[in-house]
Amino acid sequence: MTKWLTLVVTIVAAALLGVWSVRPPAPLPASAAADRFSAERAMADVRIIARAPHPTGSAENAAVHAHLVRRLEALGFSVRTVDAPLPPKSRDRLREWGSPVADTAMARTIVALRPGQDPVSPLVAVMAHYDSVWGSPGAADDAAGVAAALEVARAIPQASQRRDLALILTDAEELGLVGARAFFADGIAGDPLATRVGVLVNMETRGGGGRAAMFETGPGNGALMQLFAANVADPAANSLAVKIYELLPNSTDFTPAKLRGIPGVNFAFIGDAGLYHSPLATPEALDRGALQHLGAQGLDITRALLTAPALPERAPDTVFSDVLGTIIIAYPAWVGWLVLVAAAALAGVAVRGRGWRWREIVAGVADGVAFALATAVLAYGVNMLSGADRKSNYYDRLAALPRLEWQVLLLMAAALALTLAMAGRWRSLHGNWLGLFGLNFTLAIAVQAVLPAGAPVLAWPLLVAALGMALHARLGAVAPALAAVFGIAFAGNLAHFVMLGIGPGMPAAVAVFAPLLLMLLWPLLPPVPRRTALLAALVCIVLAAGLALWVRLDPLAPSVAVYSLKNGY
Repeated sequence: MTKWLTLVVTIVAAALLGVWSVRPPAPLPASAAADRFSAERAMADVRIIARAPHPTGSAENAAVHAHLVRRLEALGFSVRTVDAPLPPKSRDRLREWGSPVADTAMARTIVALRPGQDPVSPLVAVMAHYDSVWGSPGAADDAAGVAAALEVARAIPQASQRRDLALILTDAEELGLVGARAFFADGIAGDPLATRVGVLVNMETRGGGGRAAMFETGPGNGALMQLFAANVADPAANSLAVKIYELLPNSTDFTPAKLRGIPGVNFAFIGDAGLYHSPLATPEALDRGALQHLGAQGLDITRALLTAPALPERAPDTVFSDVLGTIIIAYPAWVGWLVLVAAAALAGVAVRGRGWRWREIVAGVADGVAFALATAVLAYGVNMLSGADRKSNYYDRLAALPRLEWQVLLLMAAALALTLAMAGRWRSLHGNWLGLFGLNFTLAIAVQAVLPAGAPVLAWPLLVAALGMALHARLGAVAPALAAVFGIAFAGNLAHFVMLGIGPGMPAAVAVFAPLLLMLLWPLLPPVPRRTALLAALVCIVLAAGLALWVRLDPLAPSVAVYSLKNGY
C-alpha cells in the first residue's frame, strides 16, 4: 500500500468515524417498551406545544400552559402554577415584539410534584421552559425539552421512585430566565420547593438537531459524574466543554439554580443552528434523533438519581469525556499526569535508536507552530471576506454554518499544504515527529496544570499517537494510521462543536487543533514537491474564498429570527 493510499484511507476513515460519532441515534417508535424513551411518543406533545409561536402572555402560551397541566395531572403529579411579575427589561422586550399585554403579562411557571417512597429527603427535579420567542413555534427551543421531560416522567413508574420527582416547566425564559429566577430566588422570594431540590436535570436546545450534549454542571461534580458515567448510555459530555461554557456570557434556566448551589446537569443540542429562534422551527423540521438523544440521556440520569440509595454528595471535580459517543471516561484531575507520563514513555520507546537530530526536532516544532498560525490567519481573513467585517444578522450567520465549516476545513488543508511546502530539508520521520510530539506535550502539560478539565483533548490523542509510533517498527504504517483515525475523529468532534458554538464569529479558534493534527498525520505524509504543495494550497484558498463570497452575497436566509429583522438588517 503506497503512502498516498494509506493517507487517503486514514483521512476518510477518520472522517467517517467522526461523522458517525456525532450523528444522533434513530428515534424510537411509539411502540417502544414502556420503560424506554420514545421520540415519537414525545412528538405528540411537541406538535401541540409548537403548533404556533407562544411567547409569554399570549393566548397560545395560555393554551400550552393548560395542556401541560392536564398532561402532568394525568401522569400522577400534583400541579400548581407560580406567577411572577416581569421586570422592566422583559416588558420592554414584549413591547418590541408587539405584545398587547406587555404591561400585564406574568411568568406562569408550572410546578409539579410526584411523591416517592421518601417524602422528606432531597428530591430530583427535571426542568425545561415552555415559552417561545415571538415569531417562532419553538419546536426545539424548548418544546423538545418540555416534551422530553414529560416522556421521562412517563417512563419512570412512580413505584420505583425512592425520592420525590418534580417537573418545573418555566415561563419567560426567553425574556431573561424570569420563571427560573423567581423559583430559585434566595429566601422568602423563592419557591419553598426549591429548598428541597437535591439535583436538577435541565433540558434546553439551541438549533434544531444533532446530538445532545451535557454541557454544564456545577462545582464538586465528582460523584455526580461518576453516576452519570455509570448510567447514561450513548453519552455526549466533555469537561472541557463545561469549562468553556462557564467562560461564555450565556445562560439558561439552569443558571439561577447553579448560583444557588444546586448541583445538576444541563443538556442541549445545537446542530441545525439555522433553526434557532426561527420561524421555520416547526415540529416537522425538528430532528427526531436529536429529541431521542436528549430525552434518552435525561431519562438515564433521572432514573439513576431517583433510584439510587442516596443522591451524589459533593466531591472534587472530575475530568471526563465521552469516547466518540460510546462511553464516558471520568477520573480525578491528578490522573491526567499519569496519562501524560505514559504518553512520554511510549514516545521514548518510539524514537529510541531511530537516529534523529536536534535540528529535526526544532523543525518539527516550527512546523507545528507554522501550521497553527497559518490556519488562524487564513481562517480569520477569509471569515472577514464572508461578511464578518460588517454588521450582519446573527441568525443569518448561523444558517451559513455548514458552509463556514467547510470553509475552515479547506483553509486548514491549505495551511497544511503551505507548511509542507516550507518544511525544508530537515524532514525525517522520527525527528520531526518527536518535535511535534514535544510541542503538543508541552501544550498538554500547560493545560493539565492550568485547566485539567481540558487535558483529555490533547492527552488522549497524544497517548494513542505515541502508542502507534511505538508499534510502527513492528506493524508498519498500520499502527500510526489507526492512531490517527482515532485521534482525528476525537479532536475533530470537539472542533465541530467549537464551530457550532463560536464558529460564525471566531473560526480561527480551530487553529488550536492544528499541531495535534499534524503530529497524528506526520508518519503518513508522503514527500510533496514544493510547487505541488503551493498549488494545492492555492486551490483550497480559492475554494474557501468562493464559499465566503457565497455567504457574503446570498440573500438573507428565510430562517432568521423574525424579531431580528426589526433592527433593520
